[in-house]
Amino acid sequence: MKIKLLASAFSAALLLIALSAGAQENSNRYSDGSVQRGPYLTNTGADNWFFGIGAGVNAMYDNRLFGGYGLAVDANLGKWFTPAVGFRAGYHGLKDTAADPNGWFTGSDPFNYHLAYADAMWNVATTLGGYKESRVWNPILYGRSAALFTSPAGSKQIGHEFGLGAGLLNEFRLGKHVGLSIDLSAIVSREKEWRSYGRFSFFPSATAGLVFHLGKSGFVRHANALPAIDVPDPAIIEKLRSQLAKAESDLAAANGNAAALRNQLARYSGLQDGKTYDYKGGVFTETVVKEVESQMIVPEILYFDLGKATLGDRELARLEYYAENTFKKTQKLLVTGCADLGTGSKETNERLSKQRAEYVKGILVNRFGYNAANIETKADVMPGDAPIKGRIVTIEVK
Repeated sequence: MKIKLLASAFSAALLLIALSAGAQENSNRYSDGSVQRGPYLTNTGADNWFFGIGAGVNAMYDNRLFGGYGLAVDANLGKWFTPAVGFRAGYHGLKDTAADPNGWFTGSDPFNYHLAYADAMWNVATTLGGYKESRVWNPILYGRSAALFTSPAGSKQIGHEFGLGAGLLNEFRLGKHVGLSIDLSAIVSREKEWRSYGRFSFFPSATAGLVFHLGKSGFVRHANALPAIDVPDPAIIEKLRSQLAKAESDLAAANGNAAALRNQLARYSGLQDGKTYDYKGGVFTETVVKEVESQMIVPEILYFDLGKATLGDRELARLEYYAENTFKKTQKLLVTGCADLGTGSKETNERLSKQRAEYVKGILVNRFGYNAANIETKADVMPGDAPIKGRIVTIEVK
């Protein structure tokens, strides 16, 4: 009867957890009421450790008999890896009482009871209601594997067994680093060590104590965690898909136009500004422009004083300009010296004309670097009706 009462109480506690774990606090919810969940930043190896101590009672149900109660003490060390998943290992004992007078433990005498255990822990409140560090009550379910060491009181004979069990740890927040714990657990073990009959023994336990959170505790949600969003109307989704299809079609057409333009531009690759090209058969070829030297139609004229075969400063300046700007050193030139018939004899004028032509040629060659082989000189005598027109030298391209 007592074991049935214990099982009923344990089931009622689980139902209470499911109904109330998510309703304690709702400050960790979005505006639409949905729970704020992960992701959470990974903690380091030194974060979220805890240490628990407690004391209470042990019991034993064996061979359909309930023996009684014994002193229970508990100490454990654990760590939370995520807001909902953790692990702890510890010691549980110290005394228990058996009921069967025919067993190893006679009558209702207490016996020594020691348990080394490891628990895999699941925070129900965090799973159902989202993580919140300031939550007052955290119900935590766990599965347990344990090694049992038992011996009759006053005896050195020790029994060794392996057990499996489960439990419910209720932690009530007292502060950032300390909480009150109420721990209900039970394990099942084979009886082969201390019984000659029967199959299993059942060991329930209840303790109360304190939980100390060591160092850095708590978890931080990742900054990029996105809030819950409403699913849009199917008609909106279909409209978006239609717009996407049109955009993809337009993009394909634009890519085709771009490819055609690239092909057109390819034929113009390599063309340079300032040059002329011929286009034939889809190919551009550079137009070769041959430079044609301009032929002087009107010769340049230098004026001499009467009876002189040298130029004054003004005419020398004019000759310098012609040599540097009008003519080219590669051109073949004709330099013609002239005198007028109205002054002096024919022989004198012919000699003066030749001297004037040679004089100008000498300046072009010696001062301005012209090639003498490219310059031809000639003497001429002009009519005497305009004497100034006869006292000249003309330079022209041959």
